[in-house]
Amino acid sequence: MFTSNLSPFRASATTLVDDQALPAPEVESVDVTRGTGGGASCDQMGFVSVKLRWPRGSDYDLDEVGFEYRVVQGQAPEGLLPAGLVSAPASGRKAEHLFTWDDVLPGRQQAMHLQLEVRAVTPDSRRGPPAMLRVDAAPGS
Repeated sequence: MFTSNLSPFRASATTLVDDQALPAPEVESVDVTRGTGGGASCDQMGFVSVKLRWPRGSDYDLDEVGFEYRVVQGQAPEGLLPAGLVSAPASGRKAEHLFTWDDVLPGRQQAMHLQLEVRAVTPDSRRGPPAMLRVDAAPGS
């Protein structure tokens, strides 16, 4: 079975403190692939790829921060977003966050329209301002 490239990120405290001095990540792209219902086990998986760029001038490098995702509008499929903070392998100032979920068969799929926010979180539990992103996918797309 295919798994995400995300791993848990640990902050020093469970309560995050908002810090406007920490930059918001830049969302380069959001791509959605719906499950196809084919014969292979991964054919039922849906994928959301979020490509982020870390702004210049931060006191932190991209591989030193984690990210918090939250649904602002709409209903995410069960299992799409992790409950906690995440990180992913970084390449310079860029990273791709790959989310997976068990999608339903194409004939039963509903359109997906979500607005999410993503915030950077430092190891000492400071959380930056949100970047907003849209996840839109038609059934069978």
